[in-house]
Order: sequence, then C-alpha cells, then structure tokens
Amino acid sequence: MTLMRLEGIAEPYGVMGISLGGCVKLNWKGTKTAMRKSGHAHCYPKYSNYGWICIKSSKVEKLLTPSNKPNQLFWHEVSHIFRRSRSQKECDKWAWQMVRSQ
Repeated sequence: MTLMRLEGIAEPYGVMGISLGGCVKLNWKGTKTAMRKSGHAHCYPKYSNYGWICIKSSKVEKLLTPSNKPNQLFWHEVSHIFRRSRSQKECDKWAWQMVRSQ
C-alpha cells in the first residue's frame, strides 16, 4: 500500500497528511532521535500543521499489518485528530476496533 492510499483512507477523519521519517513541523526528517515515540499527531486546530501525522520511521510498512492493511499505530494517530479529547487508552481502543473491522 502506498502513502497516498493511507492518506486517502484517513482523510474522512480529518488527516491532512502523513510525514514519514520525522516531524513535518520541525523539519526533522531523517533525524530519528528527534522523536521519542513511534509517531504523533498534530491535533490542535490553532497550529499550522493541524491534521498531520508524523511517523518516526521512513518506511510506510511501519503503518501496515502483515496483511497490508492500516495498523494500530496508524489508527491510534488518526484517532488523536478525529477526536482530540480522547485519552491515550481511548485512542488505543478505537485503533484496535478499526484494525479488527478491516
């Protein structure tokens, strides 16, 4: 699956784009140590990069299950944008539901 396909899947949930290899905001591409976690979402509308998901890895495969479907990490970050008020646990729960429903 391509990055463009993943962006299309996430678009109905408010995702504007996906940055692989670092953070879109801080231009950290290629500097993996700049991100502590596997990924994060820019989920505050007042900021210019609202709607972007940033993934530490530069490989789109890190967002896919073995059956080539969007994985839990992908849906977890989408959840932060889709419902900003969700806690980490709520994002995890929704993400697993999305993975199972595919």
